[in-house]
Amino acid sequence: MPLTIAQARREERRDFSLTGVTVVYKGALTLGAIMTPARASLLLSTAIVPLAVAACQTVRKPLRGLDKPPPGSIVLDDLAGGTVVMWPMFDLPQTEQVFRSRLNGQDVVHVTSWEEGFYDYSEWSLLGWTGGRSGSLEKVKPDTYVVELVDSTGQSWGQSAPLAIPAVGAAGQLPAVVFAHFAGKVAAWNIDPATQDADTATDEITVTNLVDADVVVERCLISSGQPSSCTSVGSVAAGADLLTVETMADVSSKDDHQALVIHLASDASQSYQRDLLQAGGNLNFGSTCQMERIVVHGTRRVDDYYGPTTGNAFAMSSCYGYQSAPIELGDR
Repeated sequence: MPLTIAQARREERRDFSLTGVTVVYKGALTLGAIMTPARASLLLSTAIVPLAVAACQTVRKPLRGLDKPPPGSIVLDDLAGGTVVMWPMFDLPQTEQVFRSRLNGQDVVHVTSWEEGFYDYSEWSLLGWTGGRSGSLEKVKPDTYVVELVDSTGQSWGQSAPLAIPAVGAAGQLPAVVFAHFAGKVAAWNIDPATQDADTATDEITVTNLVDADVVVERCLISSGQPSSCTSVGSVAAGADLLTVETMADVSSKDDHQALVIHLASDASQSYQRDLLQAGGNLNFGSTCQMERIVVHGTRRVDDYYGPTTGNAFAMSSCYGYQSAPIELGDR
Protein backbone atom coordinates (compact mmCIF):
# COMPACT_ATOMS: atom_id res chain seq x y z
CA MET A 1 0.00 0.00 0.00
CA PRO A 2 1.49 3.36 -0.95
CA LEU A 3 2.29 5.97 1.63
CA THR A 4 -0.10 8.90 1.81
CA ILE A 5 0.99 12.38 2.86
CA ALA A 6 -1.11 14.49 5.23
CA GLN A 7 -0.16 17.97 4.06
CA ALA A 8 -1.79 19.85 6.93
CA ARG A 9 0.53 18.24 9.49
CA ARG A 10 3.40 17.47 7.09
CA GLU A 11 3.46 13.89 8.38
CA GLU A 12 3.89 10.60 6.56
CA ARG A 13 1.69 7.64 7.46
CA ARG A 14 0.00 4.60 5.99
CA ASP A 15 -3.72 3.88 6.21
CA PHE A 16 -4.00 0.90 8.54
CA SER A 17 -5.20 -0.04 12.01
CA LEU A 18 -2.81 0.16 14.94
CA THR A 19 -3.34 -0.05 18.65
CA GLY A 20 -1.53 1.37 21.63
CA VAL A 21 -3.87 -0.36 24.05
CA THR A 22 -2.71 -3.28 26.16
CA VAL A 23 -5.58 -5.79 26.00
CA VAL A 24 -6.52 -8.60 28.38
CA TYR A 25 -9.61 -10.76 27.85
CA LYS A 26 -11.09 -12.41 30.90
CA GLY A 27 -13.74 -14.68 29.46
CA ALA A 28 -13.73 -17.65 31.82
CA LEU A 29 -17.31 -18.43 32.80
CA THR A 30 -16.85 -21.29 35.24
CA LEU A 31 -15.10 -21.34 38.59
CA GLY A 32 -11.38 -21.91 38.26
CA ALA A 33 -11.42 -21.90 34.46
CA ILE A 34 -8.96 -19.51 32.88
CA MET A 35 -8.90 -18.16 29.37
CA THR A 36 -5.49 -17.11 28.14
CA PRO A 37 -5.78 -14.42 25.46
CA ALA A 38 -4.11 -15.20 22.17
CA ARG A 39 -2.82 -11.64 22.10
CA ALA A 40 -2.30 -10.34 25.64
CA SER A 41 -0.80 -7.17 24.25
CA LEU A 42 -1.59 -5.50 20.97
CA LEU A 43 1.30 -3.09 21.07
CA LEU A 44 2.85 -3.22 17.60
CA SER A 45 6.38 -2.34 16.70
CA THR A 46 6.94 0.19 13.96
CA ALA A 47 8.70 -0.62 10.71
CA ILE A 48 11.24 1.95 9.57
CA VAL A 49 11.94 2.75 5.94
CA PRO A 50 14.97 4.83 4.79
CA LEU A 51 14.11 7.52 2.24
CA ALA A 52 16.89 8.84 -0.02
CA VAL A 53 16.81 12.63 -0.32
CA ALA A 54 19.17 15.41 -1.35
CA ALA A 55 21.59 13.13 -3.19
CA CYS A 56 23.56 11.56 -0.31
CA GLN A 57 21.30 12.23 2.68
CA THR A 58 19.10 9.42 4.04
CA VAL A 59 16.14 10.24 6.27
CA ARG A 60 14.50 7.47 8.25
CA LYS A 61 10.70 7.61 8.25
CA PRO A 62 8.13 5.24 9.81
CA LEU A 63 6.51 2.84 7.34
CA ARG A 64 3.69 2.70 9.88
CA GLY A 65 2.49 5.56 11.99
CA LEU A 66 3.71 9.15 12.39
CA ASP A 67 7.11 10.79 12.58
CA LYS A 68 5.82 13.34 15.09
CA PRO A 69 2.80 13.63 17.40
CA PRO A 70 -0.27 15.17 15.75
CA PRO A 71 -1.13 18.67 17.01
CA GLY A 72 -3.37 18.64 20.06
CA SER A 73 -2.71 15.01 20.95
CA ILE A 74 -1.59 13.58 24.29
CA VAL A 75 1.54 11.41 24.08
CA LEU A 76 1.91 8.45 26.46
CA ASP A 77 5.62 8.85 27.11
CA ASP A 78 5.94 9.39 30.87
CA LEU A 79 7.93 6.40 32.13
CA ALA A 80 6.86 7.29 35.67
CA GLY A 81 3.27 7.81 34.53
CA GLY A 82 0.22 5.88 35.59
CA THR A 83 -2.21 3.40 34.06
CA VAL A 84 -5.95 3.51 33.52
CA VAL A 85 -7.99 0.38 32.72
CA MET A 86 -10.96 0.47 30.34
CA TRP A 87 -13.83 -2.05 30.19
CA PRO A 88 -16.08 -1.49 27.12
CA MET A 89 -19.44 -3.26 26.95
CA PHE A 90 -20.45 -2.60 23.34
CA ASP A 91 -22.79 -4.58 21.10
CA LEU A 92 -21.13 -4.38 17.67
CA PRO A 93 -21.52 -6.15 14.32
CA GLN A 94 -19.33 -9.17 13.59
CA THR A 95 -16.90 -7.00 11.66
CA GLU A 96 -14.02 -5.16 13.29
CA GLN A 97 -14.56 -1.55 14.25
CA VAL A 98 -11.69 0.69 15.31
CA PHE A 99 -12.02 2.81 18.44
CA ARG A 100 -9.66 5.58 19.43
CA SER A 101 -8.81 6.52 23.01
CA ARG A 102 -9.08 10.13 24.17
CA LEU A 103 -8.05 11.91 27.36
CA ASN A 104 -9.67 15.27 28.09
CA GLY A 105 -11.02 15.32 24.55
CA GLN A 106 -7.57 14.88 22.97
CA ASP A 107 -6.51 11.89 20.87
CA VAL A 108 -4.05 9.61 22.64
CA VAL A 109 -0.76 8.80 20.89
CA HIS A 110 1.74 6.17 21.95
CA VAL A 111 5.45 5.88 21.16
CA THR A 112 6.17 3.11 18.65
CA SER A 113 9.95 3.62 18.54
CA TRP A 114 11.78 5.21 21.46
CA GLU A 115 15.07 5.20 19.53
CA GLU A 116 13.70 6.87 16.37
CA GLY A 117 10.95 8.95 17.99
CA PHE A 118 7.95 7.59 16.03
CA TYR A 119 4.33 7.58 17.13
CA ASP A 120 0.84 6.36 16.35
CA TYR A 121 -2.69 6.71 17.68
CA SER A 122 -3.84 4.41 20.47
CA GLU A 123 -6.59 2.46 18.77
CA TRP A 124 -8.58 -0.64 19.62
CA SER A 125 -10.20 -3.05 17.14
CA LEU A 126 -13.40 -4.59 18.53
CA LEU A 127 -16.30 -6.64 17.21
CA GLY A 128 -19.39 -8.43 18.50
CA TRP A 129 -20.18 -8.32 22.20
CA THR A 130 -17.10 -6.78 23.83
CA GLY A 131 -17.87 -7.40 27.52
CA GLY A 132 -15.10 -9.14 29.47
CA ARG A 133 -12.29 -7.57 27.47
CA SER A 134 -10.22 -4.92 29.24
CA GLY A 135 -7.61 -2.59 27.81
CA SER A 136 -5.25 -0.13 29.45
CA LEU A 137 -3.46 3.10 28.66
CA GLU A 138 0.00 3.20 30.23
CA LYS A 139 2.68 5.86 30.79
CA VAL A 140 -0.02 8.50 31.38
CA LYS A 141 1.29 11.70 32.95
CA PRO A 142 -0.23 11.86 36.46
CA ASP A 143 -3.22 14.19 36.42
CA THR A 144 -7.03 14.16 36.33
CA TYR A 145 -8.59 13.10 33.02
CA VAL A 146 -11.89 12.49 31.27
CA VAL A 147 -11.44 9.09 29.58
CA GLU A 148 -13.31 8.51 26.33
CA LEU A 149 -13.64 6.01 23.47
CA VAL A 150 -14.67 7.26 20.00
CA ASP A 151 -15.27 5.37 16.78
CA SER A 152 -13.66 6.01 13.40
CA THR A 153 -16.15 8.80 12.65
CA GLY A 154 -15.34 10.59 15.89
CA GLN A 155 -18.64 9.64 17.57
CA SER A 156 -18.28 9.13 21.31
CA TRP A 157 -19.24 5.71 22.68
CA GLY A 158 -18.56 6.57 26.29
CA GLN A 159 -17.06 9.32 28.40
CA SER A 160 -16.07 9.14 32.04
CA ALA A 161 -16.36 11.72 34.77
CA PRO A 162 -12.98 13.28 35.71
CA LEU A 163 -10.72 10.55 37.10
CA ALA A 164 -7.35 10.91 38.83
CA ILE A 165 -4.57 8.76 37.35
CA PRO A 166 -1.67 8.54 39.83
CA ALA A 167 2.00 7.86 39.09
CA VAL A 168 3.34 4.37 38.51
CA GLY A 169 4.45 2.63 41.66
CA ALA A 170 1.50 3.83 43.68
CA ALA A 171 0.50 0.69 45.57
CA GLY A 172 -2.95 -0.78 45.25
CA GLN A 173 -5.70 -0.78 42.70
CA LEU A 174 -5.51 0.86 39.27
CA PRO A 175 -8.14 3.44 38.30
CA ALA A 176 -10.62 2.16 35.72
CA VAL A 177 -13.63 3.13 33.65
CA VAL A 178 -16.50 0.82 32.67
CA PHE A 179 -18.31 1.86 29.46
CA ALA A 180 -21.78 0.63 28.44
CA HIS A 181 -23.23 1.29 25.00
CA PHE A 182 -25.88 -1.24 24.00
CA ALA A 183 -29.66 -1.73 23.78
CA GLY A 184 -30.26 2.00 24.00
CA LYS A 185 -28.21 2.30 27.19
CA VAL A 186 -25.20 4.62 27.28
CA ALA A 187 -23.29 5.07 30.54
CA ALA A 188 -19.82 5.15 32.09
CA TRP A 189 -18.70 4.47 35.66
CA ASN A 190 -15.40 5.38 37.30
CA ILE A 191 -13.54 2.97 39.54
CA ASP A 192 -11.56 5.40 41.69
CA PRO A 193 -9.26 3.72 44.24
CA ALA A 194 -8.77 7.08 45.98
CA THR A 195 -12.31 6.75 47.36
CA GLN A 196 -11.89 3.31 48.96
CA ASP A 197 -12.04 2.79 52.71
CA ALA A 198 -9.00 1.95 54.84
CA ASP A 199 -9.89 -1.71 55.41
CA THR A 200 -7.79 -3.73 52.94
CA ALA A 201 -9.63 -6.96 53.81
CA THR A 202 -12.92 -5.70 52.37
CA ASP A 203 -14.21 -4.97 48.89
CA GLU A 204 -16.81 -2.27 48.24
CA ILE A 205 -18.97 -3.84 45.55
CA THR A 206 -21.66 -1.94 43.66
CA VAL A 207 -24.12 -4.07 41.68
CA THR A 208 -25.65 -2.14 38.76
CA ASN A 209 -28.74 -3.58 37.08
CA LEU A 210 -29.08 -2.74 33.37
CA VAL A 211 -31.77 -5.32 32.58
CA ASP A 212 -35.49 -4.55 32.58
CA ALA A 213 -36.30 -6.83 35.52
CA ASP A 214 -35.45 -7.15 39.20
CA VAL A 215 -32.17 -8.79 40.18
CA VAL A 216 -31.51 -10.59 43.48
CA VAL A 217 -28.16 -10.53 45.30
CA GLU A 218 -27.47 -13.35 47.76
CA ARG A 219 -24.49 -14.34 49.88
CA CYS A 220 -23.99 -18.11 49.69
CA LEU A 221 -21.65 -20.77 51.02
CA ILE A 222 -19.83 -22.44 48.13
CA SER A 223 -19.06 -26.04 49.01
CA SER A 224 -17.86 -28.58 46.42
CA GLY A 225 -18.49 -25.90 43.82
CA GLN A 226 -22.18 -25.54 44.66
CA PRO A 227 -24.00 -22.68 46.45
CA SER A 228 -25.98 -23.38 49.61
CA SER A 229 -27.14 -21.69 52.82
CA CYS A 230 -27.88 -18.46 50.93
CA THR A 231 -28.95 -15.27 52.69
CA SER A 232 -30.36 -12.19 51.00
CA VAL A 233 -28.15 -9.15 50.51
CA GLY A 234 -30.88 -7.26 48.68
CA SER A 235 -32.72 -6.81 45.41
CA VAL A 236 -31.87 -4.37 42.63
CA ALA A 237 -34.60 -2.83 40.50
CA ALA A 238 -34.08 -2.12 36.82
CA GLY A 239 -31.65 0.77 36.42
CA ALA A 240 -30.74 0.83 40.12
CA ASP A 241 -27.58 0.16 42.15
CA LEU A 242 -26.90 -1.81 45.31
CA LEU A 243 -23.76 -1.26 47.42
CA THR A 244 -22.42 -3.97 49.69
CA VAL A 245 -19.13 -4.19 51.61
CA GLU A 246 -17.81 -7.75 51.65
CA THR A 247 -14.95 -9.38 53.57
CA MET A 248 -12.54 -11.40 51.46
CA ALA A 249 -11.20 -14.78 52.64
CA ASP A 250 -7.60 -15.91 52.10
CA VAL A 251 -8.44 -19.47 51.00
CA SER A 252 -8.43 -21.43 47.77
CA SER A 253 -11.51 -21.49 45.59
CA LYS A 254 -11.43 -25.28 46.07
CA ASP A 255 -12.12 -24.80 49.79
CA ASP A 256 -15.46 -23.85 51.30
CA HIS A 257 -15.94 -20.09 50.96
CA GLN A 258 -18.54 -17.36 50.62
CA ALA A 259 -19.66 -15.86 47.33
CA LEU A 260 -22.14 -13.34 46.03
CA VAL A 261 -24.64 -14.97 43.70
CA ILE A 262 -26.45 -12.44 41.50
CA HIS A 263 -29.42 -13.64 39.47
CA LEU A 264 -32.71 -12.64 37.91
CA ALA A 265 -35.52 -12.66 40.45
CA SER A 266 -37.65 -14.57 37.94
CA ASP A 267 -34.98 -17.02 36.76
CA ALA A 268 -32.16 -18.09 39.07
CA SER A 269 -30.42 -19.94 36.23
CA GLN A 270 -29.40 -16.58 34.75
CA SER A 271 -26.70 -15.66 37.24
CA TYR A 272 -23.17 -14.52 38.02
CA GLN A 273 -21.08 -15.78 40.94
CA ARG A 274 -18.46 -13.54 42.56
CA ASP A 275 -16.27 -15.55 44.94
CA LEU A 276 -15.29 -13.54 48.01
CA LEU A 277 -11.60 -14.42 47.88
CA GLN A 278 -8.51 -12.30 48.38
CA ALA A 279 -6.40 -11.57 45.33
CA GLY A 280 -2.77 -10.85 44.68
CA GLY A 281 -1.53 -8.77 41.76
CA ASN A 282 -3.64 -8.93 38.62
CA LEU A 283 -3.34 -7.33 35.17
CA ASN A 284 -6.93 -6.13 35.36
CA PHE A 285 -6.84 -3.96 38.44
CA GLY A 286 -3.43 -3.86 40.16
CA SER A 287 -2.32 -5.40 43.43
CA THR A 288 -5.69 -5.21 45.19
CA CYS A 289 -9.38 -4.95 44.34
CA GLN A 290 -11.18 -2.88 46.96
CA MET A 291 -13.49 -0.92 44.65
CA GLU A 292 -15.57 -2.96 42.23
CA ARG A 293 -18.63 -2.60 40.03
CA ILE A 294 -20.56 -5.61 38.82
CA VAL A 295 -22.75 -4.67 35.86
CA VAL A 296 -25.70 -6.94 35.13
CA HIS A 297 -26.17 -6.75 31.36
CA GLY A 298 -28.36 -9.83 30.89
CA THR A 299 -27.42 -13.11 29.29
CA ARG A 300 -25.09 -12.57 26.35
CA ARG A 301 -23.24 -14.97 24.08
CA VAL A 302 -19.53 -14.32 24.56
CA ASP A 303 -17.53 -14.86 21.38
CA ASP A 304 -13.83 -14.08 21.67
CA TYR A 305 -12.47 -13.32 18.21
CA TYR A 306 -8.95 -14.00 19.53
CA GLY A 307 -9.97 -17.56 20.38
CA PRO A 308 -12.90 -19.98 20.76
CA THR A 309 -16.45 -19.23 21.82
CA THR A 310 -16.62 -19.30 25.61
CA GLY A 311 -20.36 -19.51 26.37
CA ASN A 312 -22.92 -17.23 28.01
CA ALA A 313 -22.37 -14.42 30.50
CA PHE A 314 -24.91 -12.60 32.69
CA ALA A 315 -22.86 -9.92 34.46
CA MET A 316 -19.34 -8.47 34.35
CA SER A 317 -16.97 -7.46 37.14
CA SER A 318 -14.67 -4.45 36.81
CA CYS A 319 -11.96 -6.53 38.50
CA TYR A 320 -12.42 -10.01 37.05
CA GLY A 321 -14.42 -9.63 33.86
CA TYR A 322 -16.33 -12.90 33.52
CA GLN A 323 -14.18 -14.82 35.97
CA SER A 324 -15.61 -15.49 39.40
CA ALA A 325 -12.32 -15.72 41.27
CA PRO A 326 -8.75 -14.38 41.16
CA ILE A 327 -6.49 -16.35 38.83
CA GLU A 328 -3.95 -17.16 41.55
CA LEU A 329 -6.56 -18.61 43.89
CA GLY A 330 -8.52 -20.34 41.16
CA ASP A 331 -5.40 -22.24 40.14
CA ARG A 332 -4.46 -23.59 43.54
